[in-house]
Amino acid sequence: MKKKILVPVLILIVSAILIFIFLPKKPSSSRLRAGQDYNVILVTIDTLRADRVGCYGYAPDVTPTIDRWAAQGVRFAECISQTPLTLPSHTTIMTGTLPIYHGVRDNGGFVVPDKLETLAESYKSAGFKTAAFVSAYVVDSKWGLNQGFDYYFDSFDLGRFEKISLGEVQRRAEDTINEALTWLGKNKDDRFFVWIHLYDPHTPYDPPEPYKSQLADRPYVGEIAYTDSQLARLEDYLQSSGLKDKLFLIVASDHGESLGQHGETTHGFFVYQETLHVPLIFITPFKQFSGKSYAGVVTLADLMPTALELSGIKIPAEVQGQSLIRYFGGQKKTDDRLAYAETYYPRFHYGWSELRSLQNNRYKLILAPVPELYDLTNDPKEEKNLVYAEKKVYEELTALAQEFEKKAGEKAIQADFSSVDEDTKERLAALGYLGSFVDPAKLKGQKLADPKDKINIFNEISKAREIGLSGNFDEAIAALNKILQEDQTISDGFFALGNVYFKARRFKEAAGAFTQALELKPDDSFAVINVANCYAALGQVEEAEKFILAQVKRGFDDPQFYHVLGSLYALRGNYDKALPYFEECLKKNPNSASAHNALAAICLNRDDLVCAEEHLEAARALNPTLLNLRYNLAQLREKQNRLEEAMELYQQEIADSPNHFKALFNLARLYRLQHRQEEELETLLLALKAEPSFPLTYFYLARIYLNQGQNLNEAIDLVKKGLELKPDKENLPLGYFLLADLYNRLGDYARSEEYARQGQELLKSR
Repeated sequence: MKKKILVPVLILIVSAILIFIFLPKKPSSSRLRAGQDYNVILVTIDTLRADRVGCYGYAPDVTPTIDRWAAQGVRFAECISQTPLTLPSHTTIMTGTLPIYHGVRDNGGFVVPDKLETLAESYKSAGFKTAAFVSAYVVDSKWGLNQGFDYYFDSFDLGRFEKISLGEVQRRAEDTINEALTWLGKNKDDRFFVWIHLYDPHTPYDPPEPYKSQLADRPYVGEIAYTDSQLARLEDYLQSSGLKDKLFLIVASDHGESLGQHGETTHGFFVYQETLHVPLIFITPFKQFSGKSYAGVVTLADLMPTALELSGIKIPAEVQGQSLIRYFGGQKKTDDRLAYAETYYPRFHYGWSELRSLQNNRYKLILAPVPELYDLTNDPKEEKNLVYAEKKVYEELTALAQEFEKKAGEKAIQADFSSVDEDTKERLAALGYLGSFVDPAKLKGQKLADPKDKINIFNEISKAREIGLSGNFDEAIAALNKILQEDQTISDGFFALGNVYFKARRFKEAAGAFTQALELKPDDSFAVINVANCYAALGQVEEAEKFILAQVKRGFDDPQFYHVLGSLYALRGNYDKALPYFEECLKKNPNSASAHNALAAICLNRDDLVCAEEHLEAARALNPTLLNLRYNLAQLREKQNRLEEAMELYQQEIADSPNHFKALFNLARLYRLQHRQEEELETLLLALKAEPSFPLTYFYLARIYLNQGQNLNEAIDLVKKGLELKPDKENLPLGYFLLADLYNRLGDYARSEEYARQGQELLKSR
């Protein structure tokens, strides 16, 4: 006998389309607040699957803090993420809208639309101070989640990474919690909304001690245990500061982790429960909401409207989630709502089909080339596909899914790929990040492979990439070539091969691989950039130029390409060639802070300070944290003899990019002009560590030792090292005069005179 679908189709359609229906009487948030102000802290723990948390059924005691919070609050047992990818999922959390609507479908390349009202913007409009503390570059401010935040702690320095994937640019929970506690200490007397994002459970799994040793066989769980210990620090502060009693605390995850289930090692590729079922807990000071739970399906899209209603703030009209306050009393009877999820990762990265799912309290439908239907009550691990056994259920859910997607996608926001600044795109391309800026609208109507049939290939490519990133280039190249011989339609397979060739400095072969990737994905700007980079690495800048212009001629005209060409020529000092390319980039993308910044650098080089000021102010208005912007502003202030401002700007640049050796060197020079020798020494040592191949750092370190009359032999070695690095003709005499002075101090007058003579000859020949 076939099982009946749990709720009549008509009612499901009504709930799916989010139309008001009669609901149980919900608690009154305004009555509970009784005119008092309550602060709000949202904690999102990246890549935390629900069944690895104690209060969600995990037996080892690794999450005592989260479990304690669940015992104090309302736990939603069946919260579903709308996508197993960090940026799109956090966009849903922060806007209460689905990926179908907000248009952010992947990490890197997508930017949260300005027209959406974020959770932070709602709180800011209501008079709250707002601050965010994030732990990974994938939610850096440049991707748009900073909208509405007065303070956004990101500051990720891509410059220090050479072999890295986007997801690995992160910081430990301890560092993020430290920053959050510092801010809270300064602002605890104000009304505030704070978002704390912790990334540790994400790959690579490398928990610190003692968790590394204690959970050596389960490093993912070790990362969770470590994260929980840092949440305990937050809890201790909230208790000791008295904030806990006037606080709404929300704990959630953006998505889970497969851990090998269904053949997937991490997340993003499939939409099974292991990556979609996430914790969601609301902790309030209200005793009647302590230790409650709700077993029905809810979604991450519900988080925003719930938080706003708790705070008595109007919910924006476009929000597609529903407030969950009606369930805070621990309602036993569950509403049979629908939860939507998707992943476009297989499509964007490999040319295979996207996956979408729709589930209620019992059944789950996965829309794929070979569709899947699971009875989650009797088959929670999704092992038995019931598409043919439960044909009626399948047909009804399929009809619901079509209606749901149609309604949810009405007035959907189109992704704005031009919002990503050119400097970021070039850096991501150089890092080998596998991603593109393909408009989803261009991908409709194609018959694509089912990701289920391709998981082994996906795993093999991922493994080969990791081998390449570890430096075993030949092994990675052999593995990728084997895969591509069997299936020559995988554009990102060729892209990965190009990256490995590039890291191995086999630039000609890298260019060939990137070209093949481009043939398969003709609108992949990253592939174009990397082919150009290969030519540039071979010293063939004109060939790079010819290649890019050929793409423009065939109709692929991207403002990014002109920025690349301008950069290639500017780096070689050919500003006459660089200038028109940067101007063309700006013409095609007037919001390009990077182009303004590059033009300002050329103006500075030509001592056109009015021009430089104009472009720098325009760049600052568009993107105040753009890399090198404050460095260029500092150079301008130096030329204007506004040295204190220049020093402050260099310090700001260094704070965001600690390895910016030019900023460090210039700051040291300003310390020298002010006779602040100890600060000069400290800054020069940092500059040397950041860039050991810059000769002048060695000279000026030696000069300090000479002035101090100490470490003279070490100073001589420093100067000789600087000379080996072949400084330009302008600075070469300095090295010889330093040696002359140093040997004179040591009483070696013959050598002193010889080096002085050579220095004089170099001066005459300049």
